[in-house]
Amino acid sequence: MGSNKKLKPSLIIRTAFLSAIALALLFILRPARNQVRLEHQSKQTLLVIQEALQKFHVEDEAYPGKSPMSGAALIHLLMETKHLESPPLNPATLLPYALASSEPDRIVYSTDELAETYSLKALKPSSDDTLFIIDSTKHHSLE
Repeated sequence: MGSNKKLKPSLIIRTAFLSAIALALLFILRPARNQVRLEHQSKQTLLVIQEALQKFHVEDEAYPGKSPMSGAALIHLLMETKHLESPPLNPATLLPYALASSEPDRIVYSTDELAETYSLKALKPSSDDTLFIIDSTKHHSLE
């Protein structure tokens, strides 16, 4: 007698198939998740540096005069002057800034000749295009 019953896939095959779909989705969505993480951490880091710059300005009546400066150099200066207690997270590594020149650093600080204004930029990872900017003239916040 012939059997017309359809064979049901075994539990192992169904589990493997669903696992493969889940892994594929994770692989596809990973760049988007990384971009969201980068944007969030870049904003947080800029805000921490901005607060320290404001403290520096209140005390010295000017912003740091060296321009341009990398994020690591600026953070080092702000820590030396006690306007920043500890280094914020580096958006590129998600670790506190090590203040070493070898780590990726996509934060750039600049000021005018009299150190009356400042600009903080977070650059995109793959280019020198600006991801976010905070400054003392037009872009006071990241909202």
